[in-house]
Amino acid sequence: MKIPQKIKRTKTGTTMKFGNNKNRQHRKNIIGDTECQETEMRKGKWHKRKCWTIILGSAFLWPLTTFFIVFFNQHRDVTFTNLALGLLAINIVFCLCYYIGLRAIWNLYPKISLNNKETLKNVTLPYHWKDLLGDRFKFDRIDNKQIVINNDGIAVRVFFLLIFLVPFLALLYWGVITPSEITSESYVNALLFLEPLFFIIVIGLKAFLQPWRRIVFDRDSKTITIPGRFMFQKKETLPYEQVVITLFSNHHAKTFNGKGEEEIVIANPQRTLGRIPLGIAGGINAARQFARFIQLYMEEEEVQSIPEFEEYSHIIES
Repeated sequence: MKIPQKIKRTKTGTTMKFGNNKNRQHRKNIIGDTECQETEMRKGKWHKRKCWTIILGSAFLWPLTTFFIVFFNQHRDVTFTNLALGLLAINIVFCLCYYIGLRAIWNLYPKISLNNKETLKNVTLPYHWKDLLGDRFKFDRIDNKQIVINNDGIAVRVFFLLIFLVPFLALLYWGVITPSEITSESYVNALLFLEPLFFIIVIGLKAFLQPWRRIVFDRDSKTITIPGRFMFQKKETLPYEQVVITLFSNHHAKTFNGKGEEEIVIANPQRTLGRIPLGIAGGINAARQFARFIQLYMEEEEVQSIPEFEEYSHIIES
């Protein structure tokens, strides 16, 4: 009769020991998860610092390089060839810095793939999205065939063209920009006078001639048409699974850092310089919600299966 009692005590002790080991392992797992989260947060902060360092560095590199080009060529003769070479060198450096800055901005923000269904399946849709000014965002078209967003306007293009070209035309009319006037100055003065004028003309023409920002989500073909961002880029029609949603800074943000107010951007991940803003603000949460909405729009057999669709279909540009 005593032997079973001894065995019973032994089993109880073993159970308690096993329970203690299980609790210790659970605590180790919690500590390990916390350390992993802290490590990921440190990596995220370091990644942001690195990207911002590259962005700011590229922004300061161009004026610094311009200074050295002007400084080491200040005694050159004022000729067409010398001025053309100086302008070419300055603007090649500008294009390089611009490219580096755009790449850093692309790497700064997370990418949400429309093919990632498992990650987004629990995302709830809002009653509406907000535009860059905080008002209710309006679609240009939204029905069971297509969603169309025109984040552009002819009035804006004409305004920027006039803003940048009117000073140039005024100087030309008053006779300030003539070969005799330019060659009478020193090489430094002539170069620093021509560079802003060249920059004004290029920016004005770019704003007016850039491809129309019309994004089309086609439900029948399950494709998304993304226009080119620059004049040398063509529009692309891609299967929606190949497209990503990311972010860009909102110049209408109410706070300095603009966190949570970033603009939603759509892009082909293979063409990092071709991302197109949608005119929708709200940061990463709005980006995830919009990505989930496009997934449902493309995949559901009937758009009526999306409860929020009827509400969205009434929010269109009249």
